[in-house]
Amino acid sequence: MSAATKVFQKCQECGGELIFNPSKNGLVCKNCGNFVSVTGTISAEKSFQTLLEKAPTWKKETAVLQCEHCGAKCVVSKFDIMAKCDYCGSSNLIKTTEVPGLRPDTVVVFDMNRADALTQVNTWLSKRFFVPSQFKQQLKNRQINGVYFPAFTFDANVTAKYTGVLVQTSTTTIVVNENETTQSQIVRRGINDIISRTFDDCLVLANDEITPQVLAKLQPYDTNRGQTFQQSYLSGFNICQPSKEAQKCWSEAKNLMESTIRRQITARYATNNTHIEDIHLDLNITNITYKYVLLPVYVGHIEYKGTKYPLYVNGQTGKIYGKTPKSWWKILLTFGALGIAAFAAGIFLAMFL
Repeated sequence: MSAATKVFQKCQECGGELIFNPSKNGLVCKNCGNFVSVTGTISAEKSFQTLLEKAPTWKKETAVLQCEHCGAKCVVSKFDIMAKCDYCGSSNLIKTTEVPGLRPDTVVVFDMNRADALTQVNTWLSKRFFVPSQFKQQLKNRQINGVYFPAFTFDANVTAKYTGVLVQTSTTTIVVNENETTQSQIVRRGINDIISRTFDDCLVLANDEITPQVLAKLQPYDTNRGQTFQQSYLSGFNICQPSKEAQKCWSEAKNLMESTIRRQITARYATNNTHIEDIHLDLNITNITYKYVLLPVYVGHIEYKGTKYPLYVNGQTGKIYGKTPKSWWKILLTFGALGIAAFAAGIFLAMFL
């Protein structure tokens, strides 16, 4: 995974690494077991003007240390010191840069730990009979990483003036020389109207590591439960750094809103013989607010016979999306057995009925 860094927080008792434990809602030291409770508050929506003018950045709070041995990166408080790399154990750590860009204001906290997520994965795998057994075993033994992905949610009131062409088709059956003939008549007329909609938490990823299609499979995320940003929530997890500017994300959100409005207009006029064409919109968007959130995802990748298969687990709900190979011999045996059973049943029926 590109541009991902791990967040490190030091234990004040022994200097070891503190890991956020979702089930305990606090930090637990990997070395001495020291527990530090984390108390949070629900994050509030921010005015869109704040995003344009004075959104907070990371620069005054954190730094990135990079391991010279394996290249792994880790986000740390400027007041913490890492003695060694968490990935390879090397002590050759150098400061590189501060974390770039805006700092998220909301954390959708992991609700399940890695063990619970792996249990979900194993249950998911057990229901996929046609997946090769070797692949299943590889995935069961595979470590999955907890990663926070940056995203924006936008709220807005949208009023759309629209024009279009309403197409109505009618059919008439007539009899000519004792033969029935169906005639169709198409009537087109221009229409214009206004439609309004309130959007709540229109979600757009600020990173391209997960596609919009994968995000749709992992949703929903209850971003209304998002906590006001604290670095403690991130401790022990990775952060995938943003690759899209805030304005780019807002542009994508507007496109999503427009697409939703278009579908709503299309549905308004859709009947068996009526539909609308050539829709033109004039959008007026008001009361825009946003949150810059971190979404929790457990990520794993399995390489099987030269192909990489991704796996994603929603860290809040446990919902899974993944791609798996198919075992063709299992498929052939299954359908072969079904064919034999059907053949035997046919003979039985022919003999006794």
